[in-house]
Amino acid sequence: MAEEQRDNPLYSDTAYDDAFRTMESRCDDLVIPFVNHMFGENYDSKAVIKRLRNEHYVEHENESSEKRITDSHFEIISEGKAKKYHLECESQKYTGEILVRIFEYGTQIAKDEVSGDTYKRTFVFPNSGLLLLKKTRDVPKFATIGIILPNGREVTYQVPLVKMSDYDIDDIFSKKLYMLLPFYIFNYENELEDINSSEEKLEKMFSVYDEIYGRLDNELEQGNLSEISFHAIIRLIHKVAYKFSMKCENVQKKVGDIMGGKVLDLPEFIAYDQAKAEGKAEGMAEGEAKGIKIFIRDKIEDNIPEEKIIEKLKKNYNLSPDEAKRYIDQCMAEIKK
Repeated sequence: MAEEQRDNPLYSDTAYDDAFRTMESRCDDLVIPFVNHMFGENYDSKAVIKRLRNEHYVEHENESSEKRITDSHFEIISEGKAKKYHLECESQKYTGEILVRIFEYGTQIAKDEVSGDTYKRTFVFPNSGLLLLKKTRDVPKFATIGIILPNGREVTYQVPLVKMSDYDIDDIFSKKLYMLLPFYIFNYENELEDINSSEEKLEKMFSVYDEIYGRLDNELEQGNLSEISFHAIIRLIHKVAYKFSMKCENVQKKVGDIMGGKVLDLPEFIAYDQAKAEGKAEGMAEGEAKGIKIFIRDKIEDNIPEEKIIEKLKKNYNLSPDEAKRYIDQCMAEIKK
């Protein structure tokens, strides 16, 4: 990989995850149709998305902890009802190993929202789904996670699998799956080198991306896309394609010729970031305090000594010993109520 390619602001080692998280965190009009399709829901434009904490600490048997970040964790509120969702985007070839991570994330999310009393606790798992970017043969529409309970009963739940290779341009626009567009270049994975060395094939790819831009522009004019989502998609098509085509410079340039010139510092993006920054301190403080208390209660229930809890709080949350002790005292008082 040429150093100048790495130094380009377009390049990111985590371009695919970044693209998915950017759309999930900023663009409600992209997320809702995607959730409708993946889970068979019927949310309309009145549905509200509430983003939830996506950082969790997984405890290991040796008492070490590991921070894990989900690709997306949010709640959709519609007609007075709320459902939680956890989505993952996989850019590697599918293996069953990712189901272990999905279950692990789901467990952490369920622990954060545990309800009940002293003698009964209820854990509600989120609706989990997986977007597969690479072409993979013989992948079903659902994966299944099973749990064997102590009484021998097995409970299972399904994880919908959306495969990028199942969708062409017409599918994406007819089903409003605009969230897939930044990853469309994955559909060229097996022929990218041939395209790179053929002017005719390069022109054909150029025409596809030109069509994508034209259809996006039409969706914007028709009111099917917000301006912030329109520009997010264009930016992310460019960034994902840049990373995906690092070894195929002709392809990289061709997609850049279409999308690169369309990228703007959109005022709506700037306004969004400013609004987010203004509410960030309050939101982060509230969310972090809740996460810290959940963490402490979990350790108290496991009979972890106070001094060890303080050490973990210092390491995981950068708290001073005094701050950690205050949180522990608050949790102890709440538990005793």
